[in-house]
Amino acid sequence: MGGGQPTKDFREDDVVSLDEDAVPEYAEEFCTFIDECVTTYHACEFFKRELTQAGYVEIKERESWVPTLKAGGKYFVTRNTSSIIAFAIGEQYSPGNGFALITSHIDALCMKVKPVSRANKDGFDRIAVAPYAGGGASQSFDGSFSTWWDRDLGLGGRVLIKGGDGKILQKLVCLPKPVARIPSLAAHFGEPAKGPFNYEINMVPITGLTAAGTEEAVPTTMGKQHSTRLLKAVAKELGVSVLDIVDFDLELFDKTPCCLLGFDSEFISAPRIDDKLCSFAAMTALINATSDDSFLGKSGIVSIVGCFDMEEVGSALRAGAKSNFMQTVMERIVEAQIGAEGDDVSPYTTELFGITAANSFMISADVNHAYNPDFDGIYLEGAKPMLNKGVVIACDPNAHFTTTAPSIAFARTVAELSEVETQLFQIRNDSRSGGTVGPMLSERLGVPAIDLSICQLSMHSIRAMTGAKDPGFGIKYLEGFFRHYQTVFGIVQQDY
Repeated sequence: MGGGQPTKDFREDDVVSLDEDAVPEYAEEFCTFIDECVTTYHACEFFKRELTQAGYVEIKERESWVPTLKAGGKYFVTRNTSSIIAFAIGEQYSPGNGFALITSHIDALCMKVKPVSRANKDGFDRIAVAPYAGGGASQSFDGSFSTWWDRDLGLGGRVLIKGGDGKILQKLVCLPKPVARIPSLAAHFGEPAKGPFNYEINMVPITGLTAAGTEEAVPTTMGKQHSTRLLKAVAKELGVSVLDIVDFDLELFDKTPCCLLGFDSEFISAPRIDDKLCSFAAMTALINATSDDSFLGKSGIVSIVGCFDMEEVGSALRAGAKSNFMQTVMERIVEAQIGAEGDDVSPYTTELFGITAANSFMISADVNHAYNPDFDGIYLEGAKPMLNKGVVIACDPNAHFTTTAPSIAFARTVAELSEVETQLFQIRNDSRSGGTVGPMLSERLGVPAIDLSICQLSMHSIRAMTGAKDPGFGIKYLEGFFRHYQTVFGIVQQDY
């Protein structure tokens, strides 16, 4: 090779391999969470279990909280079993002090089983579904759901069962294997394979083969609406009779497990990243911070996380961020007059809640777009977030995000104290911005806020990817938000 350094024989022990100790913190825990939390109901149940193990006490909306909530206590409440709010009250808290809020969402794009799902045709068992996503049906399928062709789909959700005492009980179900697939049309057929498609008839998942007229219907109302095989599969998994199934909310989802990806496992490939990622980071951060007795002992604030359903379809209904869920929880915490010993009823006032809101700060935590090198020209220079680099401050002057100059100062101060890098994201003027739960909650609650994200690629695809270090960065930053809140609030917030 003429004058170069002598070549060295390649040996197997020259290979640099990634051992288990090199896997970034929380990467495997996040993958476990994703694989278990196949629906919003499963995610809510997962958080309930983790919070209970960390010493949190479940409270019910229909019960009085005044005699229950105490300074130094840790609590959680759910709504519709698909949204959850958890909070810890500092031992030094007094009414009027602020709330350190993190809000996110735990719903994800999926296909909901229709109330009448029988769709068998010409010997094929099929299941009728509807897209769960924002926008019109055509827009949803052409965009987000174009990635759902040729995927192995699982089935899960919540099922209402008639108990032996006549009461209706809820059970969660997730069938153990893939049960459906939406086959694409081979390119050999020419123009019909290119679309446009009628997604009501061209994208119906196939679940099996049954000769016409051979299926014996279940003699119930549900048996008229759904196939016998679907009902039997759900009943078998739950260990109940098909006759006891009253109704259900079921959905199809990507059944393929998460995995680390890349030559050195730099990435996580997973379904449902939007937004199981930020909700996982937020709830883990809360548990980490509030498991430290010294933190709770010195804290004069309420540390609170809200993970909402319905975000992908507009955040409406009683479980969405537009509802009164977060506002009611905050008002009831203030109304309980933490530390007022012996009071059964406390003198709650709008004045007191107004002071509380002004002393509070909210992080709206939702995933954002990472830089994709194959589409370099669509990103704003200087605002192209990278995977495995840090959290992302999302900006938009048209109020799709809550970020302002004072809130950026707040977020960067938290980052410095937490030793986590921040990046910026803003959409170009010739592109369309998405939105988060942040603006609607900030408007309703009157709290200053920022949109702060963990970035990902392939947003709204059936399967996306994030950096293997990114769950850990998110948890470290959000835990720092709770731990350093009182210090940072005193530095930055000057009645902006």
